[in-house]
Amino acid sequence: MKNLQLTYKPKENFIYRSNGVVKISILLSLFVQSFIFNHPFYLGVFFLNILIIILFSDCWEEILIYFRFMLIISLFTFFINIILYPEGTTIIFQISNDFPLLGGFKITFETIISSLIIIFRLTLIFLIFGTFNLIINPDEIIQGLVKLKIPHSIVFIITLSLNFFPLILKDLEKIREIQQCKGLELEKGNFLSKFKNNVKLILPLLTNSLERSIQNAEALEARAFDIKGKREYYQVIKISFIDYIIIIFTISSLIFQIYLSFQGFGNYLIYPTLSEVYLGNSGYFVLIFLSFSNFLIIGLLNLGDKIEK
Repeated sequence: MKNLQLTYKPKENFIYRSNGVVKISILLSLFVQSFIFNHPFYLGVFFLNILIIILFSDCWEEILIYFRFMLIISLFTFFINIILYPEGTTIIFQISNDFPLLGGFKITFETIISSLIIIFRLTLIFLIFGTFNLIINPDEIIQGLVKLKIPHSIVFIITLSLNFFPLILKDLEKIREIQQCKGLELEKGNFLSKFKNNVKLILPLLTNSLERSIQNAEALEARAFDIKGKREYYQVIKISFIDYIIIIFTISSLIFQIYLSFQGFGNYLIYPTLSEVYLGNSGYFVLIFLSFSNFLIIGLLNLGDKIEK
């Protein structure tokens, strides 16, 4: 975690140099796609697309930190879903005795597959927002969302939400270093002693977060944030012809994909019995279209960067 920047930091590649509005439209499109489709093949294509963006943007190390926290959440979600939602017909394990509050307990194959798909979706969403936070300048996020006619107050809330997790990690690392300088052992001893020592980091972390929220509130009040009026920016985002093409293509492709989802494409039936993974000729054609459209968008981003140079 040390020396890694979990917020935006400029890098020399075409992904970082691309227009912020374009990057917002692409990542929001991937976010919607991960919700409207649940077939493993479709989710696999979206996962590949976000990995390609991460590869070209050269932010692997930062994303791995997000991924480590996502692994903990995924394991927790997996077991909770198996315990609390034991639906399906293919029973793998069952105990007929009544448990307090739970009653009979069983694990079905359908529930396991459903849990894995949920985890896959959560991982996609986590990677999308992690990438969103790393490759887009906060000023570009604000201007991009304002250009979409979203109110400034909502834009500010979104910006704070996106920066919350990286700031918490940054504060946690600083607090760890301070406590270790004071002689607190965080890495030595058995599991119980490590747990007790790390719990001591929570109070200063919460205190620091509350202080930051108070400072933000005072800064907003001092700058009359709620006053209506035309806002000006130090640097205005300029959208090129290629950028317009990418945005229009991305939105059109997303609308078409939403239509396809209503027609039953990319929907995988899990309960009461798993449906076949086979998509059919039309399903594979749609899958190829999704792959091609996303690769085309990346290619247009690279082309736009070369034209700008």
